[in-house]
Amino acid sequence: MKQRYAFFILILTILSGSFAYAIDIKDVTFKTANFGKVIFSHNQHFRQEGIKNNCKTCHNAIFNLRGKNRYTMADMEKGKSCGACHNGKRAFDINDCIQCHKVANVTIKVKETGPVTFSHKKHLSAYKCAVCHPKIYDMAVKKPVTMAQMEKGKSCGACHNGKDAFKTEECIKCHPVKDVDFKLKDSGDVKFSHEFHTGIYKCGDCHVKLYLPSAKNKRMTMAEMEEAKSCGACHNEGKEAFTVKENCDRCHKM
Repeated sequence: MKQRYAFFILILTILSGSFAYAIDIKDVTFKTANFGKVIFSHNQHFRQEGIKNNCKTCHNAIFNLRGKNRYTMADMEKGKSCGACHNGKRAFDINDCIQCHKVANVTIKVKETGPVTFSHKKHLSAYKCAVCHPKIYDMAVKKPVTMAQMEKGKSCGACHNGKDAFKTEECIKCHPVKDVDFKLKDSGDVKFSHEFHTGIYKCGDCHVKLYLPSAKNKRMTMAEMEEAKSCGACHNEGKEAFTVKENCDRCHKM
């Protein structure tokens, strides 16, 4: 009798262990075309109040395992799939996007001025995802936006208009700048300080009217500068800045 009782306890132990193992289901990874991967954790959901390890809470009432389920955010907003619970009442609202979609800094390559880093973390502290996506910036459209377009209110320019946020004209807040070294054979090298000049002028005073923000610039002679080209546009007989005709040691380090 004791042996039968011990055997019965053993069977119960094995079954309970098997059940615990059975609900330890792997995470499911959903690949989205423009917003990275979304990882659904079964174990995390099993622990939630109202589910209590009951698979039938979702299957097949909300999510049919046998069907090919692919729901859009618009579907979820209507209460389908994840939206059945993630409605802001039972669980966080699906419009709280970064709870599922992991975001990171975006590096935008700009040939002329170097890379620009867009910080999701910084912007999400003030705005919600829906403010930009997809109304202002459509992730499905991989087309670069020019500064001229931004000045007309497109892309970053929709907010960076001097009212909601700093103007797009304040270039160095996004575009990193550094000193420019000019190597000269006949005279001392010249170092152009962006930090000094941007403290007096705006970037648009020089770029692109006087100087292209890239390496594709013709090397100007002193004679050409004396005709108001390049640096000579401002360094002009001392009206705006000291003249290029004199004070050579102000720029050329001998």
